[in-house]
Amino acid sequence: MEGGTVGRVMARAALDEEFRARFLDNLGMALAQDGFLLTDGEMRQLRDWWDEIRTMGARDAAERIRALARSYRS
Repeated sequence: MEGGTVGRVMARAALDEEFRARFLDNLGMALAQDGFLLTDGEMRQLRDWWDEIRTMGARDAAERIRALARSYRS
């Protein structure tokens, strides 16, 4: 899977607990605050994952984010 911006966002969320909290609270705001610019397709992909992840408990969300980030490094 190609990294690109989505890969960078997921890696950041996997490694940075403060960013992950902001990411889970308000996806658009977290991306804007950290200067991530995404295409419409990238944003749709992140939004789909976000809709799934944000309803999880903190531990499960962190594990899912790490798994998604790893898939971009493969």
